[in-house]
Amino acid sequence: MMYTIRQASTLLGIPAVTIRAWETRYGAIKPVRTEGGYRLFTDKNMEDLRFLKIQTDEKGMTISQAVRMLKEQQDLREQLVESKPEMDAYPGKQAHQDMIDRLYDSLSNFRTEQAKTMIELGFSMYGYDMMIYHILFSVMIKVGTEWEEGRASVAQEHFITQFVTQRCLSFFHLFPVDERLPRMLALCPTGEHHQAGLLLFSLFLRKKGADVLYLGPDTPEDGIQKILQEQHIRVICLSLTDPKLMEQTFAFIDRLRTSNLELEVVLGGQGFQDVPEPYAAWVLPSDSQVEWENWFQDRVLRF
Repeated sequence: MMYTIRQASTLLGIPAVTIRAWETRYGAIKPVRTEGGYRLFTDKNMEDLRFLKIQTDEKGMTISQAVRMLKEQQDLREQLVESKPEMDAYPGKQAHQDMIDRLYDSLSNFRTEQAKTMIELGFSMYGYDMMIYHILFSVMIKVGTEWEEGRASVAQEHFITQFVTQRCLSFFHLFPVDERLPRMLALCPTGEHHQAGLLLFSLFLRKKGADVLYLGPDTPEDGIQKILQEQHIRVICLSLTDPKLMEQTFAFIDRLRTSNLELEVVLGGQGFQDVPEPYAAWVLPSDSQVEWENWFQDRVLRF
């Protein structure tokens, strides 16, 4: 659809003289010109003008700063579009490494708006599964590794982890809940701070329709029994990456099951190694979605 400058001004609440100035002085947009020289604005022009208005009116940027940000996002969009054929041609490691590196670079330099744009474009081009399970998950793993090896600061690790976590958790409210499925609780026990695997598994469950209460990392035991009883929790999911926490986690499970004998337990993560019975029966053998699906079909759908 095409809009005259008067229509654009009315719809966006931007004076026509301002729109002209943003075009001629700052080169922010390039409207189509009729043979008579009149401006016609495309949907993309309208989107860009709306972006500039938000940055200047709501976020306090100068127009030059807003235009610079707009140009950066446009360049990024073009780069991602150009890289898509290569990603389509190589569905393995090469398919998403470029996106991972670009996104990690943006986040590690605290370029939040650029990262948001990249993620939105990524979802539109590559879809939910690729972005969640291959891109965002890999970024979270990468910053954890970089921090452990001294190449990322604590601030960078916290920022990136929280950014990715919040983006993933936003999907919890999009998937409908199947009331026939048991309610579930997902947490990392006390002392366990790595939540990436738990988050992905919880997203898998939410996508299947399960109502999951997500408590996240380093969850204290206090109050869990009350949640299990009051919220009618039938399944508890625990993730562990540190084997040193395994024994105390088993003791925690034993205390929970004392008052909840019917509680279904599922354990995941590299922290569960050489697990004795009866706990071994609750460990998912891998982080493969195939294994997750098998567990869901065999255990959850039996409720």
